Amino acid sequence: MKYQITCIGKASNTPEQSLINKYLKRLGKKIIIKEISKKYENFDNLYDQDKKLFALSPKNSFLILLDREGSNFTTQKLVQTIKNCQNQNYKIVNFIIGGYLGNGNYIKKKANYILSFGQLTWSHLMARIMIIEQLYRIESIFNNHPYHK
Repeated sequence: MKYQITCIGKASNTPEQSLINKYLKRLGKKIIIKEISKKYENFDNLYDQDKKLFALSPKNSFLILLDREGSNFTTQKLVQTIKNCQNQNYKIVNFIIGGYLGNGNYIKKKANYILSFGQLTWSHLMARIMIIEQLYRIESIFNNHPYHK
């Protein structure tokens, strides 16, 4: 299984990026991050943002949208979701993180699942860190690596 994180904004030269890089290195070629630079895009309109994010989603990928209005998952439920994707022959699970305005109805309707990290508001970089850590944890579970324990 491969993973993609599609998100608004660049994380370069931030303390958060160091942690992201740590997990990217551990996951190797299993993951890519596609960033849309806020500098060159005007995302005051959720529909335009949603269309751009969806356009970067690989064809036939399983789309999980990160949104505070989504369902709270446990790690085990996310593991089961990834296993189900494998069983259904999805090649890529794409996690989408919207911009500062949140997510619009267009992308919510396109998503296979909407995942929440709880009712707290998290920065977009923290959301990236949390999902990439969970992906590393899931891969550790799949490979019987002791990281999860």
